[in-house]
Formats: sequence, C-alpha cells, structure tokens
Amino acid sequence: MKRKIKVEIFQNQKKIRIDKNFIEGKIEEIKKYINPPPEKVSIYFLNNKKIKELNKKFLQKNSPTDVLTFRYSKNYGEIFISIEECSKNARIYGNTIEEEILYVIIHGFLHLKGYRDYTEKEKEKMFLKQEKIFKSIIENEKEKKS
Repeated sequence: MKRKIKVEIFQNQKKIRIDKNFIEGKIEEIKKYINPPPEKVSIYFLNNKKIKELNKKFLQKNSPTDVLTFRYSKNYGEIFISIEECSKNARIYGNTIEEEILYVIIHGFLHLKGYRDYTEKEKEKMFLKQEKIFKSIIENEKEKKS
C-alpha cells in the first residue's frame, strides 16, 4: 500500500498569487518518484525578506534563496520557498510560477530523503534526479491536456 503524504501549505506572502490546487496535485505525484516519501511535510511560501533572514540565521548567507529545507527526522521536515525568487527563476527558465515552485519542492523532497548538494558531485547527482522527476511530472500534465 502506498503511503499518503500529509502536506501542509502555509501562504506567508501576499505579493504573488499561487494556484495551490496545482501544487497540491503535483505533490501527490512526487511520491511516484520518491519512494517512500516523507510522511509529513510543511511547506511555507515566503517573501524574499523572510527567506533572507532564515538563510542568514541557518546558513550564514546574507541573501535570499529560492528554497531552504530542514529535515527533522526520517519522515518529517519543512520546506521554505521564496515566491519572489521562484517568480524570477520562472521567467528565466520559461516556466509558470507554479512549475517553478514544483521544481523547488522536488528539490526540498530530495533533501528530506537524504540527498545533499554541498559538493559538485552531490549537486550533479541531486539536480539530475530533480530534473528527471520534474520533467516526468510536467510531461504527464501535458499528456493529460492533449
């Protein structure tokens, strides 16, 4: 029996409107690729000011970032996402804002499953997996619309 992911999404920014239904639906699809998925994940949509504070406090980096992930146990963690950074990246990479958020959520899930991106080798392994999952989910979406 496949495990259901309990995901809580907190909208802690008001600048950019997000289609939460799209995000919630795609999170369920992630478990096809990350098995077993974490049991519980809390996701926070933040502005750049707040994510910069967290990045400075926990990683000693005085700049905003698109995503921060904190793994508290094998089956629980939190993912903090800057909606402003995702919006910038969406324009750069030709994605919708929701697709870019999905991309960093996948990144966060991989961290929760033990992937690391501190060395070049770790980054390459993680980003290849992230890209493969993202493309598979987006391809499925396009096939459903056809």
